Amino acid sequence: MPLLVEDYTWTQTDSMVYINVPLKGAKAGNVDILATDEYLKVHFPPFLFEAFLFEPVNDDRSSAKIGNGVALTPMEITSALTTCECVSDNKEKKKAIRERALLKHQEKVAVESKAKAAKRQEEKKYALRKMMQWLKKQAEARRAVNADLEELKDLKEEEKNPDWLKEKGE
Repeated sequence: MPLLVEDYTWTQTDSMVYINVPLKGAKAGNVDILATDEYLKVHFPPFLFEAFLFEPVNDDRSSAKIGNGVALTPMEITSALTTCECVSDNKEKKKAIRERALLKHQEKVAVESKAKAAKRQEEKKYALRKMMQWLKKQAEARRAVNADLEELKDLKEEEKNPDWLKEKGE
């Protein structure tokens, strides 16, 4: 069972909420952060911090940063009426918020994954188009060289030698 973090700090302005969670010596790679519009989870074994927000925040404009032994999570408030405080100890409401948050997170990850795959596919198509143009230019250059070689076939072997041509020109 994880230990709940209770020594966090909560600062709020008219447009932002800042939550600082001390990481208690945990390395940045061992910290798992999940943030949605109404839920924040910072997990670093054996510690767990969860915030269930009364009102949603702007998830797209919010971020989480780890540094100096603290997880800093600035979140943009969506409306002036938002009071970003944690919900009461209602376990059913917390469970519902947690489940919604996980579903939203999974959907967001799936959308980002599809977008990344589409971008990667588009980059491959672009690289292939560029390579095809280059191959066409190479083929044209080879055809031009081969055409020049056809003209040189009627020359004697010594006439093809650049040194012989140089001597002949002097």
